[in-house]
Amino acid sequence: MLESKWGLRFVALALALFMFLSVNDVFENLNLFNEEGDDETEVLQGMPVEVLYDEDEYYVSGVPSQVNVQLSGNTSNIVRLQTTRDFNVLLDLRDRGPGEHEVHFTIDELPENVTAEVIPETAVVSIQELVSQTFTVQAEVDESRFGPAHQLESVSVEPETVTVYGGENEINRIQYVRAALSDNSRITEDRVEEAEVGVFDFQFNRLDVRAEPSSVRVEINVNEVSKTVPINYEVTGMVDSDHELVNVELNYDTIEVFGSQEVLDTIESANVEIDVDGLDSSVTRDVELDLPEGITKTEPAVLEAELTIEEND
Repeated sequence: MLESKWGLRFVALALALFMFLSVNDVFENLNLFNEEGDDETEVLQGMPVEVLYDEDEYYVSGVPSQVNVQLSGNTSNIVRLQTTRDFNVLLDLRDRGPGEHEVHFTIDELPENVTAEVIPETAVVSIQELVSQTFTVQAEVDESRFGPAHQLESVSVEPETVTVYGGENEINRIQYVRAALSDNSRITEDRVEEAEVGVFDFQFNRLDVRAEPSSVRVEINVNEVSKTVPINYEVTGMVDSDHELVNVELNYDTIEVFGSQEVLDTIESANVEIDVDGLDSSVTRDVELDLPEGITKTEPAVLEAELTIEEND
């Protein structure tokens, strides 16, 4: 029993020591489980590019926003870099002046036992003197976003203007500065949306320039589609035999009806029936409108008819 107990303790100690060495990468540093020749090559896609240049004096165009990087080296480091991406892809233009240049990408902060190659290795960039100009931002809302019973009342942009920075060639080509709405959902009420600012030439090619601010607020106001029509009434029934209906007066002569434009086009008037059957005194009554299907609401919602009834002489 004693020997068995000490045996278990020895095994537990050995396991604890193994776990400690594994967590602290001792095996890796000693190359006991990852020999120097155990390397691999992987392509890491979509690495962002950092451009180094004097942003107060120049404007650079032609730089890809992302590149692919081929990594070669120690397997564990490659796996880690695929997850962390803790290295930088640089395009250093600090020693370049205005003009067009072919420049090699460089990579910073790689582990010692990993090499990397940017695909492609170079980029052709244009460096120009920085200029800026202020433009009014236009916003357009696709009509297909409105339901059949709604229409655009107004659209406004805040801020109304942006400053566009770029090379002189690009600035001179600007024809449109627009708020690009990315939301395609149906609009049935007033709303505010955030929109990216896009800058285009006369052929609607997006220009390689920078807008500040880069996004704006677009306020969209909508109206329900409506139509104002006259009201026609018809009296039904008979008042008490000893009385007569002297006058009928509605509290409105016209009414505003709401619905799709297709339905509204079929309506020229609104009809109401006023039932006076058996009445023997003057009274004010609510009356219902006879409207086709597809009408969503009316204003006013309820009509009143003032009925004047007198006793026969």
